[in-house]
Amino acid sequence: MNIRKIMTMCVAFVGLVAVNACDVTTEPLSDVTETNVFEDTGSYEAFLAKLYAGLSITGQVGPDGNGDFQRLDEGFSSYGRQLWQLQELPTDEAVIAWNDAGLPELSTMGWASSNQFVQMMYSRIYFQVSLVNEFLRQTTDDVLASRGQMSQAPEIRQFRAEARFLRALSYWHGIDLYGDIPLVEEDYPLNGPPPPQSTRETIYGFIVDELTEIRNDLPPAGTGQYGRADQGALSMLLAKVYMNAGVYVGSDQYGAAMTEVENVIGAYQLASDFQSNFRADNDGSPEIIFAVPTDGTRTQTWGGMTFLIHAQVGGDMPAGDWGIDGGWWGIRVTPEFVSLFPGAENSADGRQYF
Repeated sequence: MNIRKIMTMCVAFVGLVAVNACDVTTEPLSDVTETNVFEDTGSYEAFLAKLYAGLSITGQVGPDGNGDFQRLDEGFSSYGRQLWQLQELPTDEAVIAWNDAGLPELSTMGWASSNQFVQMMYSRIYFQVSLVNEFLRQTTDDVLASRGQMSQAPEIRQFRAEARFLRALSYWHGIDLYGDIPLVEEDYPLNGPPPPQSTRETIYGFIVDELTEIRNDLPPAGTGQYGRADQGALSMLLAKVYMNAGVYVGSDQYGAAMTEVENVIGAYQLASDFQSNFRADNDGSPEIIFAVPTDGTRTQTWGGMTFLIHAQVGGDMPAGDWGIDGGWWGIRVTPEFVSLFPGAENSADGRQYF
């Protein structure tokens, strides 16, 4: 997959989804339509690249410009950045020192449904779901046959499985963060009424069924292309879903979780150097199960590792020691957390605590 392909296609794809989702009169962004965009058979892979890139990039031009959403500073709208904030800031593990509306409330357990970051993550989840649904509508056997492209069907069958994996991943984030949410599949009527609220139990069952059904359409565990889902990524996602089944549906599924974990353990190895997993060239690591790739040339973002590295550097920390040109003075931990690791600055594996 070449992520660069998305730069010429994703405006058209997002435009198609937006036209189907809204009843407004607008001037067309371009003359590309769902009829002619797929005359280029490479468009299917480009669209799939957009689905993967939705976990990291925030618009059509990296790191910002022509963003997917206009309601927030584009850097704040990143899927991965929002997920990290909602998972970490309400805990004792991390805080962000910035005073942007909504951040202090996350760190002090004062957040509510009106919090802009709580809303942004919800929007990101359903933006991903909408894109996947459109991809699935455009890649059925009937649609491919109508375009005379059935020769691509075997390859696109794997693309569809990857897309469904990504949709299941987002739905897992949805039920984990929000509980009851709507279930919207590709056959939901376009321009129809807002989807009804579903239950956490229903979405849980949908995720398990989807992942079970697509397993054999993905490459074996440990053999997938870096940044793309294979059966190892699927097993890890299923394990996480099963591990939390007691919360989601009131019934523990630890045995099923263990089965999936064993599938993962048998397909991967630990890297000889633990720190190599966190370097720019970690695509060669034997222990990475599923990565969300970003780099400074092709996939630029103010989220992802750009955020996680820059935002944690400040004070007397030399930015050059971390391979960056400056810190953002944001992410930090409390003194109480640091005190749990006495003497860690002298640890044998080279970790440093400031």
